[in-house]
Amino acid sequence: MPRIKLATWYGDKAPGDELDVDDIRLKALLRDGLVAEVVGERPPTFEPEPAPAGEPAVRTEPGRRKR
Repeated sequence: MPRIKLATWYGDKAPGDELDVDDIRLKALLRDGLVAEVVGERPPTFEPEPAPAGEPAVRTEPGRRKR
């Protein structure tokens, strides 16, 4: 379980306090910018989510234009 040092207030915890958090909470706190540093363990690496497979967002076939 990672241990973090807070950068800003988190509930009733002051900046600089150290907390034990699980991996899911660590990811959320890192995303929100509330972590000053991870003490003891490395933060998880984040990979961008793949684009959904299916129809492209932009139509490429010719057709009538809306006015």
